[in-house]
Amino acid sequence: MGSFNTLYLSPKVNKTIISLSYLYNKVRPKGKNDKLLQMNTNFTPANPEIIQSFVNLQEFYPPTKETDSNYATVQAWIKIIRTQGFDDAMMEEMMVFCLNLINKGKDEEASLLLLVSCATHNDSACYILARELFKGKLFTANPTASFGMFSHSAQNGNAEALCDMALFYKHGITVSKNKKHALKLYKQAMDAGVKRAKYHYEKLR
Repeated sequence: MGSFNTLYLSPKVNKTIISLSYLYNKVRPKGKNDKLLQMNTNFTPANPEIIQSFVNLQEFYPPTKETDSNYATVQAWIKIIRTQGFDDAMMEEMMVFCLNLINKGKDEEASLLLLVSCATHNDSACYILARELFKGKLFTANPTASFGMFSHSAQNGNAEALCDMALFYKHGITVSKNKKHALKLYKQAMDAGVKRAKYHYEKLR
């Protein structure tokens, strides 16, 4: 893994920083990924400690594929967070970009961008990380951490997370198996407009 403690920003990186819309519009996928991202516009101020927070997260949630590549996108995103701050629209663009990288099999770059984003404690970024920690594809599987993140996300009003939590109770993953509670969570998610929850609710019932 290349070091980010001393961050060299090449002209290419600085050009990338000009607008994250370059990343967003170039590869924005259509369809289901958009439904994962429902945000209010809020601004998060610059965070000069982002590099250390990013490094710490790599230790907590190690990517399954290590890389020495110092991706321009990762450098650019770190600099934006460290020096400028970001709003929810920018984070939404980055999350959609990460999901598209995953769909293209670019797991190393996606995992680093996701960890940088989660190092800001952004709810939507942490929700995507929770899903990936459950899958165990980008990161070493960690269902306990995944459940905790889903729970936090649900408490913050993310109905999609309710549907994810129901799966844990349905199968008894890190929590006691509880069909009744799983149905309750699916019902809450369904009532909140999560379409996939209806299928799971009716199948479990």
